[in-house]
Amino acid sequence: MNRFKYAQLASLICLMGSALQILYGLLAIPFPYAQSNATWPEVLWALANVGMIGGSLGLLVLDIARPRWLAVIGATLTILGNLIRIVVSALLILFPSQTAYIPYILMSIFLIILGMSGLGIATLLGKQLSGWQAWTPLLAAGFTLIPAAIYSINQYIHFILLGLWGVPWLLIGYVVFTNSAKQQHAQHNVAPGTTIYP
Repeated sequence: MNRFKYAQLASLICLMGSALQILYGLLAIPFPYAQSNATWPEVLWALANVGMIGGSLGLLVLDIARPRWLAVIGATLTILGNLIRIVVSALLILFPSQTAYIPYILMSIFLIILGMSGLGIATLLGKQLSGWQAWTPLLAAGFTLIPAAIYSINQYIHFILLGLWGVPWLLIGYVVFTNSAKQQHAQHNVAPGTTIYP
């Protein structure tokens, strides 16, 4: 499997995860999570984090961000933050105790913001995406601050905003999928023996 197929697979994971994330936010309207002991929201949120991993991996595999080292560090920090949050979701399902896991949730948020910021800056510097597409990673990073800031003010709105955070990730999935298809098509149309520089 070439890198285009890997990028497309990662983008599909991102698209499915972001769709579940948006569903998570919509379901938070009739089922206020802050007032519920149900475990299914954490299952949805863990799957949403898998989608975010797909998005950051897809951007990295697409190889459009420069310098490469910044993109690798950014994607790695993002994935680490998502993995921490997935573990927290599993612990919340098995051993419900919201306050005990708050430091780890905050750590995951910090890593995702830092990682996506680095990946977003590298994507802009790479200059291989144009217009709004080039800004999608930074949009995902910046939007994280909104639900995080609202948490202590209004938890009902906080969980709805977490779902709305799925929109930037949906855009990332779309960007990775469409651009990997374009790159693959361009490579097939290059004369044999020609070297392609990303």
